[in-house]
Amino acid sequence: MRNTKTRLLLPALIALAAGTAHVQNITGYRYWFDDDVDAATTVDVTPTPELDAALSLNSAALPAGHHLATIQFRDADGHWGAPWTEHFTQKGGTVNALEYWFNDDVANAATASVTPGTAPLITTPLDATALSVGFHTVTVRSVDAAGERSVPYTVAFARNGGVITGYEYWIDEAIADRTTGNIGPAGVVDLIDNLPVPTTDGSHLFTIRFHDADGGWSVPLSSAFTFFVGIAEIPGVSNYLLFPNPVTDRLSLRLDAADARPLQIEVLDAAGRTVRQLGTWNVAGTMHNTWDASMLAGGSYVLRIGSGGRSMQIPFVKQ
Repeated sequence: MRNTKTRLLLPALIALAAGTAHVQNITGYRYWFDDDVDAATTVDVTPTPELDAALSLNSAALPAGHHLATIQFRDADGHWGAPWTEHFTQKGGTVNALEYWFNDDVANAATASVTPGTAPLITTPLDATALSVGFHTVTVRSVDAAGERSVPYTVAFARNGGVITGYEYWIDEAIADRTTGNIGPAGVVDLIDNLPVPTTDGSHLFTIRFHDADGGWSVPLSSAFTFFVGIAEIPGVSNYLLFPNPVTDRLSLRLDAADARPLQIEVLDAAGRTVRQLGTWNVAGTMHNTWDASMLAGGSYVLRIGSGGRSMQIPFVKQ
């Protein structure tokens, strides 16, 4: 409902008015509020056997609050159909403020300033500084120029404790063997270089979470990767770690090389055809490299690493 007009959708009623034994055109309608039929407003329409539209009823003179709207349709013979009544709420104009409270504590509701209007902008943030670190709910409702309040709307959120100060990660389900570390707000840690090597070939899961200055933990984030020992395929090169797998945009490979050597890297499709040459990678010791995989279509691929006539192939999936 609007503060100046009430909009009613009445397809069932309109069809009934036109669907009598002798089909008649609808030539108009009249409406009134709160059973005051003497104040009815009549509106003429272009004659039609079926009126399929949203009707705007002028309710500007009504005070804010709950009301009834009644409407009747007229046929070409001047006969009026059965009246139809609907309840509605008259709003009080533009939104002037927002009320909000946390965790269903409506008794301690606060008011947030807004730029008044039909689409108000919040000019001050909702103050959650008194809440503990963790999960909470916030409920918001608008207050219009007449003091009328909207239906409350509730969402869940997590309050953190400030800047990020540390992290911990683990492989597969080995949470007890997790690795912890400290990191500043603008710090960067290279987890591909530091990621521990699993003891078994195949797919594994890497999980990491961060904590803030107040000790609150983030939601754990997990990503799959593939690990192969692969010593026999290319002698002197081992511990291949392809990350992540499946891949979205960037594909990383870490490996151990016993001596310095060049490696030729290419991507093959499921039929064994080369779809992308990634060039030569000179390696020595533990190294990792990252390539752009965004141009690959979704599907199954193989990353082939070649050296001295020998090769290692690692399957991966592009999402």
